[in-house]
Amino acid sequence: MKNGKPTKPPCTAACPAGIDVPRYIRYIRGGNFEQALAVIRERIPFPAVCGYACVHPCESRCARVQYEEPVAIRMLKRAAAEHGKGGWTDTKTALPTGKKVAVTGAGPCGLTAAYYLAGQGHGVTVFEALPLPGGMLRYGIPAYRLPNDVLDGEIQVIKNRGVKIITGARIGSPEELLGKGFDAVLVTTGAWNSKRTGIEGEETARVIPGLTFLQDVNSERRPEIGKKVVVVGGGNTAVDAARAAVRLGAEVTVVYRRTVTEMPASPEEVRDALAEGVKIEPLTVPVRVAENTITCIKTTPGFLGGSGRPSPAPVEGSEFSMECDTVIVATGQSPDAGALNLEGNDNGTIKVDETLATSKKGVFAAGDAVTGPSSIIEAIAQGRLASISVDRFLGGTGRIDQPAESADHPEIPDAAPWGTARPGVKGIPVEERIRGFNTVEFGYDRETAIEEAHRCLACDLREFSVEVNYTICKGCGYCHEVCTLDVFRTSGTFNSQGYRPAVAASTERCVGCLRCLYVCPDFAIRVKPLPPVEAGASWFMDRSL
Repeated sequence: MKNGKPTKPPCTAACPAGIDVPRYIRYIRGGNFEQALAVIRERIPFPAVCGYACVHPCESRCARVQYEEPVAIRMLKRAAAEHGKGGWTDTKTALPTGKKVAVTGAGPCGLTAAYYLAGQGHGVTVFEALPLPGGMLRYGIPAYRLPNDVLDGEIQVIKNRGVKIITGARIGSPEELLGKGFDAVLVTTGAWNSKRTGIEGEETARVIPGLTFLQDVNSERRPEIGKKVVVVGGGNTAVDAARAAVRLGAEVTVVYRRTVTEMPASPEEVRDALAEGVKIEPLTVPVRVAENTITCIKTTPGFLGGSGRPSPAPVEGSEFSMECDTVIVATGQSPDAGALNLEGNDNGTIKVDETLATSKKGVFAAGDAVTGPSSIIEAIAQGRLASISVDRFLGGTGRIDQPAESADHPEIPDAAPWGTARPGVKGIPVEERIRGFNTVEFGYDRETAIEEAHRCLACDLREFSVEVNYTICKGCGYCHEVCTLDVFRTSGTFNSQGYRPAVAASTERCVGCLRCLYVCPDFAIRVKPLPPVEAGASWFMDRSL
């Protein structure tokens, strides 16, 4: 509660699973990595996986960007998993309920739901069609980003809760599991169908779906792709496929219909791909695949599409060809509700209500099968929601979290000074990376992690008053421009000078950076710390006028 309003720190609010980021970072700051790991495990069963491969939406909302760079939240999560696992023990499960749950699909969503349902005392069996559990974590993400031993360690923790995983077991319909004595079935079969582009020649053997290629690579099958490869698409699957193809000895070009900055792949992955020699042809669309060539045309931004972005329009007379031995198409995936005999939507996703229940009693669905392709952390969040609904259906409370021990009144720490740089992430040299699939990125050692934890502003504990002098503000909007935390909005009325002044509408988000105060040409803004912020007063006064 801040300024009378219930609020979460921006990093926690941005996390689909709601991880208490400032709290676990405070434990790292104090060198208590074991307790930091326990805090993370309150909300997710995959701390190490997320420490390696999460898209970290939390960092995009970190209040530290008001000073320089966001806190390295993902790397601190990895540090907690690596340095805290020796002292961490799993929480106890509830007494057995006698209820049995079947989960189809051993990806991040299904395994998350299994973990929490087992914690509620239910007997959980996970059925996985592939030879090993993990879903997209194992078969969609190359080992240089997420090592299999890290994934296996996390899955073992889930098994330790009593979850049974049966692999090589393809389920045709959830109803058959209900007929075998399960009280509820949760479908988390993902989105494995690769979308087609419709280009001429797509049916030839030289054109491979991106997921099929990655599944072969991650199964230690090395597909013959030749020396020149073109990857079509701009998402993480496309970039992963490109980087994997480089490691198989190919020269790789990615063609994407929009600009590089519009690629949905994470910027870090794009940067690493370029460093490893991947070429990117932006504003380019393939139109035809022939023997040893792919023909493309250039595009230009056109009218705004349904996504809110300009739709690419072809440029007349821009057609060109590139030599290639293989084309990898990674333009998206989709689920297939019909294959499971479940009611579906037009895009192939399974139709569910707000509780994730399907039209068949006792059958629930979640994850990419419901939302379409998403990130790891979004799939985990779906697994949490599903476990709550299934537990309630079985007569439980739906209260799946078992909070780790924490201080009721933590002291407000002094944050590292303005301008403190975020520690760089070390890794193996590029020339060594591309020779194999060894992990590219090194984690933080204990000292570096503790140092980085000191950059956290603990904005969950700080509270500030922000006032705008309505009479003298001329509504220039500079305060709104410099505040990434959306504290300000424009008034709907005019003041006596004829201006629509700024209004501090969300003061609970303020972290006292004073950038609004410094930039205001009218000296119309006042910011001051509120009790009980006295413990952090020196942090604030160092930055006040």
